[in-house]
Amino acid sequence: MRIVVAGQDKTLEIGGELTRRATRHQGALSPWSTEDSALSLKASNDMADYLERYGKLMRLRFALCTNPFPIPGKPGIAGCLTKKLKTFLWKLFRYQHDRMAHQQNAINELVISAQDFQNSAMRERLVALEQRIQELEKMGRCGNQQANTPHLNLLPPGKRKDGSMV
Repeated sequence: MRIVVAGQDKTLEIGGELTRRATRHQGALSPWSTEDSALSLKASNDMADYLERYGKLMRLRFALCTNPFPIPGKPGIAGCLTKKLKTFLWKLFRYQHDRMAHQQNAINELVISAQDFQNSAMRERLVALEQRIQELEKMGRCGNQQANTPHLNLLPPGKRKDGSMV
């Protein structure tokens, strides 16, 4: 294959990149690779891995696209006219679709950002709770009477039921 741009042979400069892109999308219906497919969720090892992969997919695919697409038509004159009418209406109302898509994209992005924020806050809280549990276990090993009482170990740091401070 030869690639000619403005009368100059650009096969060596552009050919490799085009071949790479073509092999990535060969037989694909979308611009994303197979690793970006929902089928990649099956490879998850545990719930945390699943949620990480799911979040990545949501960030990749949050946007609605209103680009033109091939409108299928039926055979015959009526099918041809219907296809032309649908194409005309799509172009006529495209600005409305773009407005609605923009609004939906903004909402989708905010929801995904909120979910990411919530996940990171929960991870931080989990780490803090694990550290707190380790501190309480260390106190129990040192012979502290208070830490050996099961109902007191479950309370958060601060004031306990018996009035003592932690």
